Amino acid sequence: MKKLLFLFAVLMISASAFGQIAYLQYRHVPGDQIDKFVELETTHWSKVAKSAIDKGQMSSWSLWQKVGVTTDDAPNFVFVNTFENLDQMDNNIWGDNMEALGDVKAEDIETGSFTTTTFDYYTQVEDLIEGDYKYAIVNYAKPTDRAAFVAENKTLWKPLHEASIANTEDGNGMTAWGISTVVYPTGNQARFSVMTWDGFNKMSDVMNYLRYVETDAAAMGPFQEVIAKSKMNDIVPEGFEYRIIYERVMTVE
Repeated sequence: MKKLLFLFAVLMISASAFGQIAYLQYRHVPGDQIDKFVELETTHWSKVAKSAIDKGQMSSWSLWQKVGVTTDDAPNFVFVNTFENLDQMDNNIWGDNMEALGDVKAEDIETGSFTTTTFDYYTQVEDLIEGDYKYAIVNYAKPTDRAAFVAENKTLWKPLHEASIANTEDGNGMTAWGISTVVYPTGNQARFSVMTWDGFNKMSDVMNYLRYVETDAAAMGPFQEVIAKSKMNDIVPEGFEYRIIYERVMTVE
């Protein structure tokens, strides 16, 4: 129950200032329990999160559902809790805000008994382009040089994404972008050490962004210029560890 009550911060996936801390909790929910899980979290536990936000104890709370199935026991939901800084995480968020449940008893709406917390991560927002989005492609990576990965994303890729987002008619449908680094856990066995996310409002834009399209190099314009300058082949020689699509279920800010 205690584990359940300390919810996730992606993709993610919503932040208003660089340096914010996000707590990400990845959860596996059995297929026949998904409706119950979503109902309990959005109807009841979101109220506890809203109370904490109103008191200035955290910045936002989000619930995201993974699109598609990778493996039967893989996480299919992720909670995102964001905090202005590390100090804000010292607040007793859930202990101080259970009154927001009203007459509902916590034991009657718990979701920990029929779901599994597969893993959790603490991350720090390094940069972003704010915008509304329903879907997020979250790109998980383990670069050989994390500082170089962050620097290139800020100096090369962010301006390219900014131009695309601003070009609402001829762009690729992207509406938001961001990059975070992992605070904890770390080490050689960690699943990822950085993550970026690309926000979209339509699934067709998501899939069009991901699919392979044979394009003449001359027609790629600014993208080709970035590729020519990029050192990502050296920084992330194996590419992204995973690229997962998440759909926003609910956000409280």
